[in-house]
Amino acid sequence: MFQSQSSSLARQSFLRSLSTTQYKVNLPFTPNLGRFPAFKPINNQAGKPDLTKHKKKNWTAAEQAQAIKDNSIFTWGASEPARELAIPVSRASGVYLYGLDGKQYFDLSSQAMCANLGHSVPDIIKQAVQDQMSDVCYVYGDLYTTEIRARLSALLADLFPGDLNSFLFASGGSEANEAAIRMARKFTGRHKIMSRYRSYHGGTTNALAMTGDSRRWPVDSSVTGFIKIMDPYPFHFKWDEKDEMVGIQRCLDALHDQILFEGPNTIAAIVLESITGTNGWLVPPALFMQGVRSLCDQYGIILICDEVMTGFGRTGKMFGFEHFEG
Repeated sequence: MFQSQSSSLARQSFLRSLSTTQYKVNLPFTPNLGRFPAFKPINNQAGKPDLTKHKKKNWTAAEQAQAIKDNSIFTWGASEPARELAIPVSRASGVYLYGLDGKQYFDLSSQAMCANLGHSVPDIIKQAVQDQMSDVCYVYGDLYTTEIRARLSALLADLFPGDLNSFLFASGGSEANEAAIRMARKFTGRHKIMSRYRSYHGGTTNALAMTGDSRRWPVDSSVTGFIKIMDPYPFHFKWDEKDEMVGIQRCLDALHDQILFEGPNTIAAIVLESITGTNGWLVPPALFMQGVRSLCDQYGIILICDEVMTGFGRTGKMFGFEHFEG
């Protein structure tokens, strides 16, 4: 069969284009004849720091700023603008922080709700910490137990309502929520976790996927099973313009529909901040919280209250969920 040179070149060009795209069906197998890559060593030895600098009792403001610029990473965005906005602090007392220049700052955030009792640690607490570090500063919790762990567990059992009487001690809020997710999935045998759009539950992969705001976007494609529900207080509309209680019931009806469409037997837990923290300090209506409780009871779904920002007296009660009867 005669074939012109131009058509032959066109066919070869077409085949080459196919071989470099995703459409490789029925193409001849081309073995990879490349040699094993040569090892290219790099220096992986630990450095030898200048201890003269690191043993200095105090660093100058310039030394601190340079180290923060060169060696520190900030969260939730580009580090450079965050660094420029961050205030260098030298000390704290009560509800105030003090900059290197002595300027006083009123700590309205309580350091992300971690220092709600202020920055002046009572002497009795300092002494208790020092005593514990002198006796035994660390044990691996699955191999050893201590008196302080036993006492704290018993105290929490007395504080918590209902049959919540066993406790896992995490290093932070994200880790606690990761554990809650795994427990709910293991207990129910289900996979899906429902949470609100206006929520924040942590910075680790699953806790961040459970978060509702834009911080979750980078992990959306890497995890599965996290379903978002609408809030009783949406951002751009109201469930009912005239009657708030009617609107709350409509929100609950929408959630009920969503549960049915998702499949109740696929939903392990609904996770709610008792009072929304970093998405607007939104106090949900009691009717909403009680309605979610009823739906969870109806379909065997675990209700998890994220109390990282609201627990232990931060809202005037020991736990944020205590503001909602039942």
